[in-house]
Amino acid sequence: MLKIVDKKSFIDKAERKLKDALAPFSDRNEEILIGGPNWHNTREAHWSEELRIWWANYKLENRYENAFGVTEPHWGSGYGHALSCVIDIPFSGINRRIGGAFATEGKELFLLHRGRIGGGRKEIGKTLFMHNYRGNFIVAQDGDLYSTVALVGAMDSEKFPIQLANFVHELQRVKDYRTGRDQPYQAPLPDDFFKEEFTGTKEYSVGQVKAECDHGLVVSGLVRLLESEGHEVANRRPFDLFIYDEEGINSLFEIKTDSTTTACYTAIGQLLVYSAGMQKKPSLFAVFPERLDERIRPAFAEIGIQLVLYNWDRDKLVFDNFPP
Repeated sequence: MLKIVDKKSFIDKAERKLKDALAPFSDRNEEILIGGPNWHNTREAHWSEELRIWWANYKLENRYENAFGVTEPHWGSGYGHALSCVIDIPFSGINRRIGGAFATEGKELFLLHRGRIGGGRKEIGKTLFMHNYRGNFIVAQDGDLYSTVALVGAMDSEKFPIQLANFVHELQRVKDYRTGRDQPYQAPLPDDFFKEEFTGTKEYSVGQVKAECDHGLVVSGLVRLLESEGHEVANRRPFDLFIYDEEGINSLFEIKTDSTTTACYTAIGQLLVYSAGMQKKPSLFAVFPERLDERIRPAFAEIGIQLVLYNWDRDKLVFDNFPP
């Protein structure tokens, strides 16, 4: 199980590792004005054309603050830049009022987020995040408690910078959705349909945790592909992704980042249960890494589920057989 780190010396090293991971992607850096309602500060910021994010790393009274935005800064101006995402880390100890955390499992290091977003703005907070975030949640040992947290990225992975950038863009998307700039279709679900024990927040092995850090990347990649084909796409937990039209949901996707038999059985069960109560039967798609066992693939077709396979070319996501 992931264990949130509370030792100062370890947190200091992890923060340096975060900054070092982003440094090669910096295309420009200089001071900009950043802030929110009633506060602004001048900070040194970096911009990456490849990742399409800016970031600023600095210290506050009791924590490291890692601030991010998704549009290139207005360099050399007095423009106040709003924050898309803040991942702040306490200098030491466990502080659940601070949004970010480092965690370990075995020798692997991970970056987590507690889902506290919005900076106190009305209706932008953890509930909105939990229902609309396209990445995965996981249970971590959090001092003397266990907490459900969002996986931001695997810090020992070569894909960590794009995992982190994807998380930043995801938080901006969730905030835009609430503020009316992006209003996707809302799946008609009972009020009690979203429950953590039903949607699968659970423990993973070390290898599975690393794989789950790619979940948001796969969802985002599939969204871009589907939208390029002219589809209207949205998500709402517990659904990973769906296509909709004026009549409702017409295609439902369940996305997995490992190809174990357990993942296969889970995907099949989720798709069948989620679609069972829909008036119009949607097309069902299970999305798996390309290494899925050849012997199990025919079973999906027999029960009416189409397989979508993907692989990674270094840090580039490639879908092998989609659109069908």
